[in-house]
Parts: sequence; C-alpha cells; structure tokens
Amino acid sequence: MSIKLVIYALLACTFYGATPACAEWSELLKEEEATYFYDKEAIKAVHVTRFAWTLIDLPKAAKSPFGDNYQSAMSRFRVHCKLDTFSKVAESLFEKPLGKGKETVVFDEMDIHVRIRDFAIRPGTYIAALKKQICDSTG
Repeated sequence: MSIKLVIYALLACTFYGATPACAEWSELLKEEEATYFYDKEAIKAVHVTRFAWTLIDLPKAAKSPFGDNYQSAMSRFRVHCKLDTFSKVAESLFEKPLGKGKETVVFDEMDIHVRIRDFAIRPGTYIAALKKQICDSTG
C-alpha cells in the first residue's frame, strides 16, 4: 500500500470526524445471534442524554424489510441517562460485517418526519450495556 493511499485514508477519517466507518469499535456484548459494539470516541454528551454509535454484527446475512441482504447494522442512539430510556436516531444496514461493503438501507430521523419515540431500557440488553458504558462515568 502506498504512503499516499494511507495519508488519504487518514485525512478522510479526520475530515469526517467520528464517522462510524473510521470508528474503533469496542465490544459491548457477544451473544449467539449477534455481537454488539460501540464507538467510544463518538459519544456526544448533551445535558443528561448521550448520543452514541453502535454496530451489530450478525453471524450470517439477514433480510431487511426491503428485501436487501445485510450482515451488519450501524445505529446512532440517543440515551437518556436519568430516565433510563433510548431512541434510535439513525440506522444503516451493510452487506458485510463491521459496516463494510455496500450500504443497503439507510433510515434517518429526518426521513421519518415524526417525533422519535423513547423506549424503556430493558435489563440484560445491549442497550443496557451501552447505557452503562456511556452514562455511568459522567451522568
């Protein structure tokens, strides 16, 4: 690999900030049906809420509601640290593990034109593990 290519890749990650594609994923939870990760560097605190990117890797491809195959899903969550609730703000589905390959489906809060609902965080879920990682130390 040429040095120019490495420099361009590093610059792309820098210019796009904490984009999930450039993320260094930390494992949250590993289960038989999926492995769950989050990006420690992309956590954004806003009062008592936290915004965080997660990545779900599936052991084999699944079908999206639109019929596309995907093997990983990247999601941005808003977690309310005091109320113990969360909402999904955005999600992208990818052909390959670790958010690689073609982005097959994109869901965005802006596309929905409705208020995003908050849901209770259930114990023992990867969202509960995410809340513990992003809220306990600061709020």
